[in-house]
Amino acid sequence: MRHRPAIFVCSLLGLGSACGTSAKGVPVDPPATSSEEDSAPGLELTDDSADTEDSSDSADSADSGVERPPWDEGAPPVVVLFIGDGMGAEHIRGAGIVHSGAAGSLFVETAPHTGWLQTASLSGYTDSAASATTMATGHKTFNGRIGQDSHGDELEGLVDLARLRGLSVGVVTTDTLTGATPASFLTHAVNRYETETIAEGIASDPVEIMLGGGAEYLLDGLAAAGIEVVRTAEELDLATVDLERPLVGLVADRELPIIVDMAEDDRTPRLPELVSTALDHLLTDPDGLLLVVEGARIDHASHANRSDAVFDEVLELDRAIQQTVERVAGLEDRAVTVLVTADHECGGLTIVDPTLDPSTGRPGMAWLWTDHTNRDVPVFGWGDTTRWIDGGRRHNGWVWAVLDGALRSRDPETPELPRLPDGDLDDLGAAVVQQTTETDFGVGYNQLDGLRVTADARGLWVGIDGVFDERANGVIVWLDLDPGASTGVGTGVDLTDVVGVLDRMIGWPTVVSAIDGVGFDAAVAQVGASYARTTSTRDMAGVRQFQPPDGTAEDLAWKYGAVNYDDGNVADGSPAPDAAGTGASVGGMEVYVSYRQLWEDGLPEEGASVALAVTLSSSDGATWSNQALPPQDVRG
Repeated sequence: MRHRPAIFVCSLLGLGSACGTSAKGVPVDPPATSSEEDSAPGLELTDDSADTEDSSDSADSADSGVERPPWDEGAPPVVVLFIGDGMGAEHIRGAGIVHSGAAGSLFVETAPHTGWLQTASLSGYTDSAASATTMATGHKTFNGRIGQDSHGDELEGLVDLARLRGLSVGVVTTDTLTGATPASFLTHAVNRYETETIAEGIASDPVEIMLGGGAEYLLDGLAAAGIEVVRTAEELDLATVDLERPLVGLVADRELPIIVDMAEDDRTPRLPELVSTALDHLLTDPDGLLLVVEGARIDHASHANRSDAVFDEVLELDRAIQQTVERVAGLEDRAVTVLVTADHECGGLTIVDPTLDPSTGRPGMAWLWTDHTNRDVPVFGWGDTTRWIDGGRRHNGWVWAVLDGALRSRDPETPELPRLPDGDLDDLGAAVVQQTTETDFGVGYNQLDGLRVTADARGLWVGIDGVFDERANGVIVWLDLDPGASTGVGTGVDLTDVVGVLDRMIGWPTVVSAIDGVGFDAAVAQVGASYARTTSTRDMAGVRQFQPPDGTAEDLAWKYGAVNYDDGNVADGSPAPDAAGTGASVGGMEVYVSYRQLWEDGLPEEGASVALAVTLSSSDGATWSNQALPPQDVRG
């Protein structure tokens, strides 16, 4: 029998406040169960909240408000950042198994300082541009931005500080130098795909050493600027050490080849060779250096789910890290800092069997999909300043903070953190209701444990404490944009749009409410813990509107909105690591929808309300869980 949840509505009063407030604005404890008497019509929206983009993630910022010098006295800094693009913890684990038959055997894992980084951007799960910009500048931004904040303003970063201090700067990549990660350190652009603008920015203001691919995009502009370019390994070996003139090595027309695809006679320089060449030049500067290195083809192999290629790319990066650390560790007259991390995880890689398959030379492995995830990424460090990453879980703005501190010869300052759709729900306030009914879909796999709601000047935020299965079932957040008006689903309107998995799942239930006049006009939903960004629409996750003028029951409108998950709250074949008992999980699924996606004029009317509820179902719509938020019994 298909179950029909009897849906009730949670309310929120006051823009930017948490749900769980009485009609007069007095905080009240959330009820253990929901009924018509203790449920208010919805979410009241006013325009009295400050923009959250400048809020800090910590009250104990090292910045005391006293104006500081650009840097403190100290030994000349030698600062190196390695970025394994797309490299998650399972990439490193698998590469260790391939390398020696056992995880934990890579050189990078011998680092004296280790921690974890959260990677989400203002758009939800990040792309390389937003993440690299955050690491380069300390500012969270939208996906696609190159060295720019969310307003499109150009940001100063690590390269600018290094130059101000008089250090030599190098950037090395196996991508094109115009690619999102290196470009975010070198120049500025509104969009990562504005290749011509990025190339012009790099050519007009080159750093001392730039090695990688991208001759197709950069050669003409660099030649016009009078900058000498070398193209081969032999030319690189012969290049004169002269930091007064930029050394640009464009050793491939586009990206450097993936290692397993290289022919035996291919003489394209590989990453360790490029890094060694960069250090040959940069270490001649007595004032110090900043070197940024990207192993880009890890990400490219992961996007393609190339099990045959990905671990060789990780091992190549590890060799470059080892030779660098061994080379700079003995520089007693320098302050050495080496930091290694990733901009994001890509592919949702999982090692399912650590035993090497003799036919492939690889462990048993599975990919979730062909895009990035919001999984935490590891961070490793050598040097006293990197002690700040030890044992903690921080957002990736701390890469900038640690390296900024190293370049200034002082401890880092706490970077600011705006509200993000990242699955970490603490910034949404306390849960308005806690689940009291145990899920019948399996504890640790699919649980709706708590509901948090808030609104700010940007839009509507919904947090669902709980755990979510990567490969099964779906969650729907139902939104009534005009409670009391008797419009939408639940008031006689049946959805008949059957195009796409998510649309079919939204159209299956009969949504009813114990509150008069409640009908749902839009939904934010996901199937199998799928992600959505505010910059794209997808079949498996996202925002759908049912009401004119944007959508109709027969043709649901696809809208932009973020759906993201906190690492630890997603099950990937075994129960989620952060699963707890019924109603007890913390963190989980976070939804953000800007007002312009929900209202025709881009903002709700002052004093408008939104009613909402959350349901859990099997991904084929055949079975409804006994869980819904606010918690209630299931009506058969």
